[in-house]
Amino acid sequence: MEVVGIHHGHDAGAALIRDGEIVAAANEERFSRKKFHRGFPERSLQFVLERSNDVDVLAVAGLYRKRKDLERVRDIAEELEVPVYLVEHHAAHAASAYYTSGFNRCLTITVDAAGDGLSATVWVCERGEMHRVSTESYYDSLGDFYANVTELLGFEPMKDEGKVMCLAAYAEPDLRSVEWIRREVIDVEEGNIVNRLGAISGEAVRRLKRSKLAKMGRERAAAVAQEALEELLLEYFGHYVNEYGENRIAYAGGVAANVVANMRLREELNIDLFVHPNMGDGGLAVGAALWAWAEEELARGRRPEPRRLEDVYFGPEYDREEVRKALEEHDMTDRAEYVGKDPDAIVRKLLEGKTVALFHSRMEYGPRALGARSILADPRDRGVVDKLNRDLGRDPFQPFAPTILSEDAPEYLRRPCESPFMTLAFRATDTFRRKAPAVVHVDGTTRPQTLRDELPFYREVIETFREETGLGAVLNTSFNPHGEPIVCSPRDALEAFEHGVADVLWIEGYMIERG
Repeated sequence: MEVVGIHHGHDAGAALIRDGEIVAAANEERFSRKKFHRGFPERSLQFVLERSNDVDVLAVAGLYRKRKDLERVRDIAEELEVPVYLVEHHAAHAASAYYTSGFNRCLTITVDAAGDGLSATVWVCERGEMHRVSTESYYDSLGDFYANVTELLGFEPMKDEGKVMCLAAYAEPDLRSVEWIRREVIDVEEGNIVNRLGAISGEAVRRLKRSKLAKMGRERAAAVAQEALEELLLEYFGHYVNEYGENRIAYAGGVAANVVANMRLREELNIDLFVHPNMGDGGLAVGAALWAWAEEELARGRRPEPRRLEDVYFGPEYDREEVRKALEEHDMTDRAEYVGKDPDAIVRKLLEGKTVALFHSRMEYGPRALGARSILADPRDRGVVDKLNRDLGRDPFQPFAPTILSEDAPEYLRRPCESPFMTLAFRATDTFRRKAPAVVHVDGTTRPQTLRDELPFYREVIETFREETGLGAVLNTSFNPHGEPIVCSPRDALEAFEHGVADVLWIEGYMIERG
């Protein structure tokens, strides 16, 4: 059975599910080059339809849509001659997490700012069936609280929450101020989120600007908000873990992007936590498709089996000829040397202190670059952080992340586990802090991608780097200019390279050095 999923809204996208497995998925931003593209996913839908055989169902994330959007969906369904499922926002989030977790039985929890009138849900899931046991309204929203703090601190809400999390590491939270937040702004009581401020969104920001939070320095305010969020999530999750006696948790929604909070949930509740790699609204197309697939399976008397997601390379890929044409269009043919899949060529550049942009294979699904559209650097060199911040236009308080060979994770991470999608933070060991200072944050944490055999050539590069240095890790950041989405096509890659984001570009075997 083939199901096409569509999300048309914030971070729009499309996905193709075949017999419960993701075949293709991408977000519209990668094609339009507009970060968090809002609107109908025209090009991402075209991409997944080109990979379909015979679509059986069309699934749309979200219940409340404008008339013109519903008419567009109707036209597509009529063209494909298939029925349509409208899947509630948090049901789509929950399905994205549960059906890719590999857990037969678990709790599934979703937490975000708001969607279809809700901000959080809890589900008991077993043998392919999902039963919702708790909901929180859009008014009682942890995601809205954190977005409001993001705006209060001068960042862009619904976009820069990760910057607040990073900034929080530069100060110790004032616990009396955390208590004030829980008393006057937002709290969790007996498994329910409670809005104590009496306002949301713009009005909430205006009230916070008159509060003690606005009188703190940015770092301290961020630390207080982050500590409050972590405590509230611990209480919210902990209530249902205790009530249902289940320590396996599948998790999605925008708040699930907070990797430091995820670390504390895992450590302090002692849970087996799976976070869907495209946890925010960018994952809704996949979630809607999985929900519809599961409903169709159950209607036929079959149990939809959750399958552990092994990798996320579901986007477009480009062959050598397409790369060659792009090089000609950008007048780079003479500068490009074809070195093939030679990991030594890349590692030599890293050892020279150069940054290397890597472009190969299918593009990653989700917000993280995981080796297919990445910029690499030597993590032993603390000075490379300043260079990358300058070249990429990044804020200096944002840390860089590593890709670590899975077998080396126990040496580098405290309480290690598989983390192939950069959805968890870990406390770095003393060894890793000493060997790889460029990828350890000021608070001693790191947000790794652990790598097995999901992307063979990328693994060869890191293995070669380990042979030369004794370190089974590289610095890995996303391949894009500041403020733009991760590159998708060879043209995107060459234009980003011309903007100076890296010293060297390796693109499907061609290597180019910045002049």
